[in-house]
Amino acid sequence: MVDNTQAPTRGPGRPPLRSDDETRALIIEAAARAFLNTGYVRTGIDTIARDAGVSTRTLYRLFAAKEDLLKEAMETRIDAAFGSLDAARVAGTAPQASLEALLSGYANLALSEEAVRLTRLIAAERQEVPALADSYRQATARITGMFEAWVRDHQQRGLLRPGNVETVAHLLRGAVNEAQRQILLGLREPLTPAEQHEWVKTSAAVFLEGLAKG
Repeated sequence: MVDNTQAPTRGPGRPPLRSDDETRALIIEAAARAFLNTGYVRTGIDTIARDAGVSTRTLYRLFAAKEDLLKEAMETRIDAAFGSLDAARVAGTAPQASLEALLSGYANLALSEEAVRLTRLIAAERQEVPALADSYRQATARITGMFEAWVRDHQQRGLLRPGNVETVAHLLRGAVNEAQRQILLGLREPLTPAEQHEWVKTSAAVFLEGLAKG
């Protein structure tokens, strides 16, 4: 008797079936490479599909528009940079250690070569494609939320002086954004791992000295 409950398989010599999640990941990576190498405007959906090894029909089945690919590419990088951040923030870690974890995750993301190139891309093409800036804001809203959550949590625990959470979080992010700005403008070379580590430790110390509740 034939068992018709088994999942269909490919014939000999054919590649294995991929799940939608695996296919999405391939498409996102292909899109990220294409955007950085060619620019957002000049990159066509057909190019991304070809580089990912899928049809344009499959791509459009999984992603509604090209701007969704940019947002997903940024979200993937954010996930990689901040994978353990929430655990570090809520585990009752000392403020210095948890703040260094927060800043280090953001520095790994914002100061990477890929992030610097992406920022230049958005600055160059945002007037032509306003959706670029919108996708960037939506993706980075998660980062803003993480900083605000850290500030709010430490204020409520009595470890930071009271103050506007949004403003304090913005100034805190600015410690890393300043390093990125200098790199973007060619005022300094990208930070080495040792320099980035020192930048994070110094930024955390300066911040806590100014706002720690004595």
